[in-house]
Amino acid sequence: MAFDLKRSYSTQTIGRSLAAGSVIEQEGLILCSVLEDSVEKFKLVDVVAGSEVPVGFSKTADSLPDRTSAVEAVTVPSAPASLEADLRNRNLVLNRIRAVDSAGTVLAIDPVFAGAPAANTVKVDLAQGRVKFHANQAGLDVTFTYLYYLTLTEAKQKFGERFVNNRGLHADFGFCEAGSGHVELYTDQYDASVDWSVGNPVRLGDKGQLVQAGVGPVLKASVIHVPGVDSPYLGVRIHFHV
Repeated sequence: MAFDLKRSYSTQTIGRSLAAGSVIEQEGLILCSVLEDSVEKFKLVDVVAGSEVPVGFSKTADSLPDRTSAVEAVTVPSAPASLEADLRNRNLVLNRIRAVDSAGTVLAIDPVFAGAPAANTVKVDLAQGRVKFHANQAGLDVTFTYLYYLTLTEAKQKFGERFVNNRGLHADFGFCEAGSGHVELYTDQYDASVDWSVGNPVRLGDKGQLVQAGVGPVLKASVIHVPGVDSPYLGVRIHFHV
């Protein structure tokens, strides 16, 4: 699952058929209401336009997520040793990575791994999950927050399967439930490249993720848990008007 079952709850659960073209691959995504053939349906918006009507977060216990977030600290080797290290995961998502060293410097992310990184920059091999540092980070700890894609095997190992024999049942029936009303949601479906402690507005982003910038509507939400090495989930309190 893509949200923490132990800490997330909602005062309402509503179910609707899915709008044409919508495929809900995992939980913890923000769903929107649309009218299709004069009937309300749920839609996962691939690219937000700003006019969406968010109604809740996806609850699909029969699905396996294809991506999740992680937070981990890496100690940079001391020069003149190799200034490279491996993250625990591979297949990182471009523009969904944040790195902050123990001196408080936010490092620029360079997805081109070849060559030497500039000062206050870390090079990231997205496919392999390998990182390369500038010498001015030698000996420091760097905390990475990132979103990465899961293989089916990784998804099973990390999350297990709550409904093994009914996998994908919501897709077969074109139906999905949403946690709505007053919600406390601890989700791994958020923009991992930004600082969630600064109090910026929480918006609906592409593909149902939580973001701080863009044209998607501002949610009536506040952050109640910032992702960290203890828990990679972003905690938000949201009130949905339904």
